[in-house]
Amino acid sequence: MKKFALMIILLVAVLASVQAAQSRETLSLDASGCKSMHIDCGAGYLKVKGEDKLEQIEVNAILHVKGIAESELPSFKKDYVTLKLDKVGSKAMLTAEIESGFSLATLFGSHDARIDLEIRLPRRLALAVDDGSGDIEIRFIDGDLQLIDGSGDILLEEIGGSVEIDDGSGEMLLTAIKGNVNIDDGSGDIELKDAGGDVAVEDGSGEITIFHVQGSVEIDDGSGDIIIDGVEKDVIIKEAGSGDVRIRNVKGKVRK
Repeated sequence: MKKFALMIILLVAVLASVQAAQSRETLSLDASGCKSMHIDCGAGYLKVKGEDKLEQIEVNAILHVKGIAESELPSFKKDYVTLKLDKVGSKAMLTAEIESGFSLATLFGSHDARIDLEIRLPRRLALAVDDGSGDIEIRFIDGDLQLIDGSGDILLEEIGGSVEIDDGSGEMLLTAIKGNVNIDDGSGDIELKDAGGDVAVEDGSGEITIFHVQGSVEIDDGSGDIIIDGVEKDVIIKEAGSGDVRIRNVKGKVRK
């Protein structure tokens, strides 16, 4: 009888740990008068797409919480979730965060909570992102982009201004960046195709591949192969660490 009761308790605990709740919310903001947007978000994927002739910001947010029932979700959102879109002067500000102090631990470990974001915004805006974890896709932004990221893969495409990235871990793919590119990366492969300005990379580990740069390239690398092909100005390898270095088609000087 005791064994049966224990099995029932364990079964209830397992069922509680695998249940999940989800809610969807949309936010919008008139972007007239805005010059930039700042996104402060935690766990979850982030997709941002700039569009011509769009004069508002539209946010589709999906909250996922494992380990609670649907009936518990409103209380969880009230106590632990911040989701708001405001305008402060000429800056639009989106906050999508889950309070780090919440406790959903069970006998079978901690539960997961995240907010997935899909954002449409005027292409003309500059963008600043402070992200915790999860994959990031940002496309078709005409202004500068500043990105601080904890972990997760990063995909950037057609950025009209300069790009500055401070990243912990995860792979990066950057294509069609018209301005300068500055990357400070902990780990993960980096691939950059078509940059209109200078490129500077400080990297801990992972392969670095750079193609078609209109300016100069400067690399400070800990470990991993370095492949550079097609640079209009100089290439400076401050530190190569471990890994092969292959450099081709440089019109300026190459310094190692």
